[in-house]
Amino acid sequence: MEISTERLALREYAQADQDAVHAFASDPRVCGFVEWGPNTPEDTRAFLRACLDEQTADPRQTFSMAIGVDGRVLGSIALMLGASDVAPVESSAEIGYVLAADAWGNGYATEAAAAMLDFARHTLGMRRVVATCRPENAGSIRVLEKAGLRRTGFLPGHKIIGGVAHDSLVFAIDL
Repeated sequence: MEISTERLALREYAQADQDAVHAFASDPRVCGFVEWGPNTPEDTRAFLRACLDEQTADPRQTFSMAIGVDGRVLGSIALMLGASDVAPVESSAEIGYVLAADAWGNGYATEAAAAMLDFARHTLGMRRVVATCRPENAGSIRVLEKAGLRRTGFLPGHKIIGGVAHDSLVFAIDL
């Protein structure tokens, strides 16, 4: 599966992506607002194994895609179907993404998120997509808002990052 945009190729992960994924997933700047990482090489191998397993799951519940520009994998975006603490309705999904620090500020995350929202709506028939981010993550807030999501909630102590509970902002869009 591949989704193309004006500048990006969102594609299924392959085992050969190990080095590219590890480059951004081991960067403390990239992982500073998420509950995983910085990755060890084994963490990255486990992530890729999980992505490859997702590709053959039936029914498929997670669509993890490499974000590529000019053949270089510079991030990851995922759409997770089914109930979660922020997407409790059956026809809803949660979106999440990370991008290599040297690719920040180019609009790639917004472009990837918009493409995944289109996929959620037109291919999967989702009715609502939600996302969370830390209140101090101004870049992610901008990405979500530019992609059309609106702030719908606040969850105190929602994510454990580095052993510390962090608040989350909740964003959503009805498709």
